Amino acid sequence: MVALVGGPLSVVLLAALLAAGAFAWQVVQVRDDLEGALDQSKVLVRAAASGDAAGIQRSGADIVSRAQRAYDTAQNPLWDFAAQIPAARTNVLAVRAVTDIARTITSQSLPPVMTMMSSSGGDTGGGSGINLRPFLHAGAVIPTVRTSLDEASRIATSIDRTGVLPQISAPVDQLVGLIHQATPVLTTVEAHLPEILRAAGAERPMLYQLMIQTPAEIRATGGGVAQWLVLKVDDGNVDLLSLDTGTDLMYVDLPSRGFDTVNGSLIRLPAETRELYPRELTNWSSNFNMTPHFPTTVELFQATREWTDKPKFDGAFSIDPIVLAHLLEATGPITLASGETVDAQNAGAKLMSEPYERFGIDNAAMDRYFSEISAAMFSKLTGRQWDIATMWGQIVRSAEEGRIYAWFDDPGLEALAHQYGLDGTLPEDNVDATQLGIYFNDYSIGKLEYHLAYSQHATCDANDRTITVSMDLHNTITDAITSGYTLGLRNIERGIDLRTMMLDVLFFAPPGGEILSTTPEIGDWWDPRFRDRSGSDHSNPAESRTLLLAKGETRTVSYTVKLPPGDLGPLELRHTPGANDTAVTIDANCAPLFRSPEGSDNILLSTIG
Repeated sequence: MVALVGGPLSVVLLAALLAAGAFAWQVVQVRDDLEGALDQSKVLVRAAASGDAAGIQRSGADIVSRAQRAYDTAQNPLWDFAAQIPAARTNVLAVRAVTDIARTITSQSLPPVMTMMSSSGGDTGGGSGINLRPFLHAGAVIPTVRTSLDEASRIATSIDRTGVLPQISAPVDQLVGLIHQATPVLTTVEAHLPEILRAAGAERPMLYQLMIQTPAEIRATGGGVAQWLVLKVDDGNVDLLSLDTGTDLMYVDLPSRGFDTVNGSLIRLPAETRELYPRELTNWSSNFNMTPHFPTTVELFQATREWTDKPKFDGAFSIDPIVLAHLLEATGPITLASGETVDAQNAGAKLMSEPYERFGIDNAAMDRYFSEISAAMFSKLTGRQWDIATMWGQIVRSAEEGRIYAWFDDPGLEALAHQYGLDGTLPEDNVDATQLGIYFNDYSIGKLEYHLAYSQHATCDANDRTITVSMDLHNTITDAITSGYTLGLRNIERGIDLRTMMLDVLFFAPPGGEILSTTPEIGDWWDPRFRDRSGSDHSNPAESRTLLLAKGETRTVSYTVKLPPGDLGPLELRHTPGANDTAVTIDANCAPLFRSPEGSDNILLSTIG
């Protein structure tokens, strides 16, 4: 009797074990196929960046094949059986959904994208970019990609997450996050594809200036412009034509052409604007950005191109060392000829502090050091061995911190820069935004502001239609900093401690607004050059106050503005982006005064992300 019963039971048990083993093997296959598809997607991106048409087809076909195989495996009857087991049901169905998402995206999106990307391969003209002309047809591909993402998002949303294991739920969350990140980017690209391609030289070669501001010697839009790259972009091929320095321009190039770099003026400003700034604004390149109106900075550099008989720029961009540090998060570290490593954690110090202690007042040595880092960084970026999503995230981060500016001679491209908050302009009305800001200009002739930390706060009285903007400043420098290049050179002739920051603080009201008071009411120091000023820039009333910030000292600067009558656009609270992060807070009592888009916290810096 036992033999009769045990025999069939053994067969059933063996069959169940075999089925369980087969199912477990299929789960492993699904995992391997999905992970393999993810790995191949990175290979595909690298192949596209290098114009490897064969590699694009090979990787793309492998991704589609793996995703389809994973989906087919998950449709096996064993999975139907496993889904009937209550303890396993939601997890099995969740894995099935993941394979469906992968198949949906790859089967619908990849074939047309592969065709487009493959046609961009081949001859790149010997440059360091890719030929973008085939992407003129991307407008027909993007809707298909967006449709597949919408369908994938619908599948992900419909998943029952009850009791789903973290190992399964986490990849689903990652997929949903990627979809949500990609969708607005695709929407933006689709809306502005002609302009983007034009900027990338699809219609004609474009000449660009890439300024590198140095917040260690602070200026209104960041810091003194010591270096800039001159780039030629043609069909997406980026060539570094030169790496120029203010030292060469101001001490050699302009004087040799007869320009007076002490008393001259490269452009003519309205009297009310000229009075607001030190005269060095219009005659010395490291001071061209003493104004928060970035187009004026570009105009001044364009004037130097005329003086030196060089072609004008089609566009100009500005970044600072903190942007480079952020980008190193995506590219990985760079190694200099000396073996020294520059990475995301130490880039700020190596570009704004350490070299001054190392090289002292040897300006030529520092220029060579900075030039080597700039060239190595350019090589890293154009080498394209980095993840696009990570890079995009760091660019968005930098823009949101107000560290990226863009200007274009082309009105359509300039409108695009304005739309995404990258133009750095002082608006002449309050329709799109109501802009206020506090900005700093160093007057010490040093690199003291690497050690300047600050935060910004705004509060309002809605009944009086007033807003008060304050900034808490702290000088963190220590006695360990001894370089004459860092310490304040101008402080010597004024008998001021060399570690005391001499700051020209600019307070800006929006057009039609009135500055009622400033703190300090009167500046800390007056002499023929370093003194309080009043004026306006592009219809924005402004006041300047001189400020001395001693080593270890904390001070608060602030101003109160009577806002103009009528409807006001969202509050755009600007400040000089410094060497350190700036915390910005706005009291809720400001909300009634300003138009606020849904979900806005009334802070509008950049909408690039």
